[in-house]
Amino acid sequence: MKIAVLGSRGIPNRYGGFEEMAERVCPLWVSAGHHVTVYAVSDHPEKLKKLEGVDITHIFNPEKTFGLAGQFIYDLRCILDAKQKDFDIILQLGYTTSGLWSFLWPKQKTVTNMDGLEHTRAKYKGPLALFLRWSERRAATRSKLLVADNPIIADYLNKYKTPCRTIAYGAEIIGSANTELLQRVGLPTKDYVLHIGRVQSDNHVKEILESAKASGKILIAIGDYSTTYGKKLYKKYQTCENIIFPGNIYEKDVVNALRKNCDAYLHGHSAGGTNPALLEAMGCGAFVLAHGNPYNASVLGGLGGLWDGTEELTAMLENLPNNEIRAEQSALAQARVKEHFNWPKIAKDYLKAFQSI
Repeated sequence: MKIAVLGSRGIPNRYGGFEEMAERVCPLWVSAGHHVTVYAVSDHPEKLKKLEGVDITHIFNPEKTFGLAGQFIYDLRCILDAKQKDFDIILQLGYTTSGLWSFLWPKQKTVTNMDGLEHTRAKYKGPLALFLRWSERRAATRSKLLVADNPIIADYLNKYKTPCRTIAYGAEIIGSANTELLQRVGLPTKDYVLHIGRVQSDNHVKEILESAKASGKILIAIGDYSTTYGKKLYKKYQTCENIIFPGNIYEKDVVNALRKNCDAYLHGHSAGGTNPALLEAMGCGAFVLAHGNPYNASVLGGLGGLWDGTEELTAMLENLPNNEIRAEQSALAQARVKEHFNWPKIAKDYLKAFQSI
């Protein structure tokens, strides 16, 4: 098959979940004998033409000039280019901006990963939320097959007549981590909890910071606190001696060392789907305390703990399990990732989905 992957910023991954998935599964598709092309933004920091056998097509991205409107233009240029090629499958990752151009999608060969319930995110309100509902509907009806990354999302998508398959994200199993990396960057190597995520209200960052303050537990809060909402939280909690704000950390070895050595990983995402950051924490064997929504619960499968507010999370931080229990949980978390969320399985599931249409 000739497979095109649209909707991400491209590979190698320097951005997020969709890019990580593309970088992991596309080489496996090539190894299985398929020709794969990933579309990437023209301003990608690494302008490779090929990665592990995967072709990379760079498309002009005017986002720096036009802001959000630039994303729409980038998506338009991607689909127009892909339509000129003889692809058997077009995998569309997400729909938030590309859904506007869904009337251009070749329906019989388009498979769309529908991501989370974007219109429910707190940062999208009013007309923007209405647009995302419309874009979701357009993407669902203009695709031959939908992919949900979580069973709860699949249940939601059943309202559309388009067939849907559940294919999760994946993560690596991290066996060991170098604590010297943490010492080098001036971060604790033990007796701390960790949060990594976008600083926005539907990720319950405020509740996580407030719980750390109330419990006195050392929290390393990784994220961009230079946004309007982030500045508001930083101003309120910067004086808390037990909360460390290192900003964004992009070095995977450092991030994995933090995950491996934390007493608990605090996960506040709530807007739907299987979150890559949660899987990565489990792949490191972290003990996870996650916001108690059905998406996180389905990924954890009974492991870790679930909380619904500041009081519950504070109590959990004040009563963390001992090292023996955490070690047992660590092994179980990694075993769960290895069985259900490994990249080779996910790559095969996608190929089966492509072959079904």
